[in-house]
Amino acid sequence: MKPIAIDSPRSLLFALFVIFEALLVTSAVVLWCVDPRRMSGLDDAAGIAFWFSFVGLSIVCWLLRRVAPRLATVGFITVLASFAAVALLPAVP
Repeated sequence: MKPIAIDSPRSLLFALFVIFEALLVTSAVVLWCVDPRRMSGLDDAAGIAFWFSFVGLSIVCWLLRRVAPRLATVGFITVLASFAAVALLPAVP
């Protein structure tokens, strides 16, 4: 057996990192692509998915900061960049 498979908490954190990272990036892109003048369920779902993955990725990165500091740094940068991008949404025409 490989050592990463034996250390299940570490592999669980890596799997959660990948899931939350993909969900965060996807929901941020969807929020940028949806027309703000049309009210649809897609922007509400993307907003809920964004905040769910934002909180989840922040927690996972906080737990990974001792185990894998580079991965945690990449996650924190993604969280801050996606938050800044979504914060600019009302200013974008």
